[in-house]
Amino acid sequence: MQAIFGDKYRVEDESALVAIQGNENADYWRMSLRASKELPDGRTVVVVNGAPSDEEGSDNAGHGSSGMLNVYTLRHAQGAWQVLERHENAGMLGSNGQIGSVKWIDLGSGKPGIVMSSGGTWQGYTVSEAEIFDLDRRMRSLGSFSEYSDSNGACIPDLKDCWQVEGTISTVPAARPDDYRDIVVEFKGRHYRVIEEANGNYVERSTRSINQTARYRFNGKEYILVAGENPVPNP
Repeated sequence: MQAIFGDKYRVEDESALVAIQGNENADYWRMSLRASKELPDGRTVVVVNGAPSDEEGSDNAGHGSSGMLNVYTLRHAQGAWQVLERHENAGMLGSNGQIGSVKWIDLGSGKPGIVMSSGGTWQGYTVSEAEIFDLDRRMRSLGSFSEYSDSNGACIPDLKDCWQVEGTISTVPAARPDDYRDIVVEFKGRHYRVIEEANGNYVERSTRSINQTARYRFNGKEYILVAGENPVPNP
């Protein structure tokens, strides 16, 4: 982080305050490390969360504020870090100024990537989208799909359908070695209802189990669904 942000990096709170033109009408962003990984070729990729801030570094993020995705590529040589690439404001994701979690993914031979899982909770409903990024093609987005959803915070006896559905992402080789790999998502979960019994107790009764697979394939522009279905409800 010191190599990336120089004297803007504050050791005391492990963050940097920078001015970047974003999409949230914020002039300043507090940058903090989210994840890092060394690639097979020796480069290190650093994923940084940008949260809306004021010029003093105080948090300006609200529940509806996205976080700014920033990705940097570095190489360590002769005892020092050299910044090779800067991809600032690569996307506005998530809520409360947080971009979500990072999953490292191998999109093919020489095609490292990341999956950003981001979303939030609104009125008792939690949702998360998975967005795929190619780290070696100008940090471009390859599309997104629903990855998780639940209604746990909104489920009451009057609600006819409650649910919790989650996907687990993996890749499988493409038909041609140079193509992007297919993405396979294993979805598991259930639909249920909350019933109030005569004694006043509340019990959950499952109405349907979810155990199915969806397959996504890159069509030259983005990943699209080519087999199965995505059962994640959109509240």
